[in-house]
Amino acid sequence: MSKFSNRLKELIDEKELSLTEIAKETGIGQSNLSEFLTEKHTPSFANFVSLLYFFNCSAEYLLGRAELPTAEKLYPVLPFHERLRAVMKECGVSQTQMVKKMPVSSGALYKWVCGKAQPSTDTLVRLADFLDCSVDYLIGRIR
Repeated sequence: MSKFSNRLKELIDEKELSLTEIAKETGIGQSNLSEFLTEKHTPSFANFVSLLYFFNCSAEYLLGRAELPTAEKLYPVLPFHERLRAVMKECGVSQTQMVKKMPVSSGALYKWVCGKAQPSTDTLVRLADFLDCSVDYLIGRIR
């Protein structure tokens, strides 16, 4: 996630923001923000989405997977479990196939599909790669 940390640093410097300001606007603790910047932790799904909205950028850009912010219209993030089911159906992939072909437990996948949990940011990237789509498409920001 070093690309994420670097991009987050760039955005903070570019906008001349303090961690206090970001924490106040996003509800993410300053210590969490600091840990994201130093690569000690990756953001939870909810914190990642908060940062997307705060910086008004695409997931691919914030993750350092795209060099330029997208020119496409960005939509609000959809409920992850609904979007994951839709993308899996679109790709013709079952839960069983995902468990067999990618390093994810059946229990975790079940929780994501049922809306009982959301993946970590690292796992979100792996899911998008497995489903051959962008993270923005997977979370419904690009449709």
